[in-house]
Amino acid sequence: MPHRVAPGRAPGLAQIRVHERIARLRTDKLSPTVLKITWVGFVFLHFACFVYFTFTAWCYWKLPGTRLDAWLSLLYIGLGTEYHRMIALIHLSVAIVHAAYIIWMIGWSYWKNDVVFAIYNVVKVPVHLDGVGEDYPLIAPVKEGFCWAYRAVFTRDGFLGVDGPNFDFVLLCREIVETALQTQQAYRMSLLLPRRELNRGYVALLVLNCWSTALVHSYFRNHATRRRLLALICDCILDLVSSVGITSLLVIMYIPDFEFETYGFPFLKWYEDVWRVHAISEFQMILVASWEDLAMRFIFALSMLGNMNNIKKLIRARPMKRVRRATNARHRATVVAPFHASLATIKKNFDGVDRESLHFWVGKATEMGFFMWGLAVLILHLYAESAPDLSQCKMQVKPWTTSQPSCSLLELNCFESGFSGSKSEVSEQWSEFDPATVIRVVIRHCPALDLPVMLTEFSGLKEFKIYNSSITSWDEDAAFTQAFHPMLTTLFLIRVNMTNGELPLGLQADNLPQSLEDIEFCVTNLRSLPDDLDVKWPQYASIYLEASQFQEVPLSLVRLAPYDLSLSLNPIAAIPEELFESESVAYLSFGGTLISELPENVSNLASSMYDINLSDTNISFFWSWIDPLVITPSNAPPISAGGTPYCLDILRILEKRQTAFAISPPEHIDQSILNDASVDNWDILEKAVYCEEEDSTWYPLDFEDEYSKII
Repeated sequence: MPHRVAPGRAPGLAQIRVHERIARLRTDKLSPTVLKITWVGFVFLHFACFVYFTFTAWCYWKLPGTRLDAWLSLLYIGLGTEYHRMIALIHLSVAIVHAAYIIWMIGWSYWKNDVVFAIYNVVKVPVHLDGVGEDYPLIAPVKEGFCWAYRAVFTRDGFLGVDGPNFDFVLLCREIVETALQTQQAYRMSLLLPRRELNRGYVALLVLNCWSTALVHSYFRNHATRRRLLALICDCILDLVSSVGITSLLVIMYIPDFEFETYGFPFLKWYEDVWRVHAISEFQMILVASWEDLAMRFIFALSMLGNMNNIKKLIRARPMKRVRRATNARHRATVVAPFHASLATIKKNFDGVDRESLHFWVGKATEMGFFMWGLAVLILHLYAESAPDLSQCKMQVKPWTTSQPSCSLLELNCFESGFSGSKSEVSEQWSEFDPATVIRVVIRHCPALDLPVMLTEFSGLKEFKIYNSSITSWDEDAAFTQAFHPMLTTLFLIRVNMTNGELPLGLQADNLPQSLEDIEFCVTNLRSLPDDLDVKWPQYASIYLEASQFQEVPLSLVRLAPYDLSLSLNPIAAIPEELFESESVAYLSFGGTLISELPENVSNLASSMYDINLSDTNISFFWSWIDPLVITPSNAPPISAGGTPYCLDILRILEKRQTAFAISPPEHIDQSILNDASVDNWDILEKAVYCEEEDSTWYPLDFEDEYSKII
């Protein structure tokens, strides 16, 4: 039966053991050679973190207004453009702290002609403040508070110090919080990352950290220094991987495709199904996705700094010669735990309690708790890994908490599957996985596609594409709606035939997802749109209805006035003037249409207008209302007219083969700058009109045909 130590009695076994544990904090010392190697390792680690956080801050600072930022905004990745600079400053602040540690360690090591790890080696502020403010009642409390804060944070025996009486409890609380956050990080990775090696590696580190914590607490129960040192090293490694490692590995994978000149990825990369879904998922790990994510990253960064600082404090050099105790007593008092003060605190708090038994059972509970935590993480991961791989899932993730296989990129290829695309055939293929996990659906080569009502179960769907198929039925019960598809952003219909050339009912719901901002149809038999489309489809979207059978611009589309509109390669002969007056329209494309002139009576060109594509049309002159677009400074010509009579005239004028445009508006009408062929106006003509050939459609049709062809 454990004996108790009553008040007033001589120190018992428990007190002696506590005294021994505190005393052991002074016995573990490293040889000078090992100490120097360790010092170099710390400097290198600080430098690596400094480079990482500085590079991250630089990337975020440059991000607003770039091509990559536009794609991130379109796909709803990250906090938003307005917060990029703030995130950059937060990362820069962490980089500055690492830089300060590097300068501090190198500078003081050079000054002392010895390796210096941390602040407590050189700062003696509390000692130098002795006697200051004793005659001033207002100053004394401030001085005492400053001294207490300094001692609590910076000295070894302070409240948070590695030799302090509360360090084990503080370390335990930190380990619990950090392990909980790291577990949440591992779960988030299982939801987002399809690269299994990264998931397995991080889970392995997390499990090993939990088990090493239990092992260290068990094996080094009676050796405080080694127990604390090993626990801090394990925590520091996982913090490093959490805050720096995972993101760095993902960035390295994308750097070969990144174009630093344009600060973005090649345009065609975003039309590769597999690459795009990888980017949608993995950019949420690379970039700050939410305020909670930002807080967690900052906690990991600060935790790593704290662990590194505490490790430095635990490391001491083995003296080369014997040092008299009295010579350094004053300085040592600021860095060595006060034995009797600690015992007094323990005695006061635990009088009448079997301290040895309490310490034993608390330690056992800690060991068992971390062991079970690691075991639970391992079981969840292995259970998720046991989910079968599905042929129709071109990209799978392995979430911990789902009983069905997950499928980020779903492909339905009727040619490979050997069916036409009926409801029963489609439903059978879509019933083998959890539909809520699907991000992108790609349907190819279906001669008679009949979309089932099961499509409404794809609650996480962000992108939907049909290629080289004929839609025979897409009823209202399988429609895209805000209730069932709140995150849908992209809709592609490429080389698709629709019944009677009309828009399917599945795309005419009254509550179409308002996040649907990218609608691209190319090579379809679509020839009309519903009259009430402007109250159903989202405004300010990008809408491409290219290479279809429209003979005129639908009035509902004119009222909708999308931000980005292309009707290229349609047999359209006239453009409504309202499209040029709407303040919501910025980009217009009518390349390859039958138009020979722009509308004459545009009262006021919209200030939002940025680019007009008229290539491969019969345009031969411009009205004066277009001049505000011409004289507005821009990085690229605002008008594309390659393959038109107008550009043929410009070529001849610049070659001095003719002195005027072949066709101009009547003389009684104000003339446009673009109709002035004088030599003084040549510079404006070259900057305002792009006369080189370009693709007939904004959708990369040739690339899609090659990418999605039957193999």
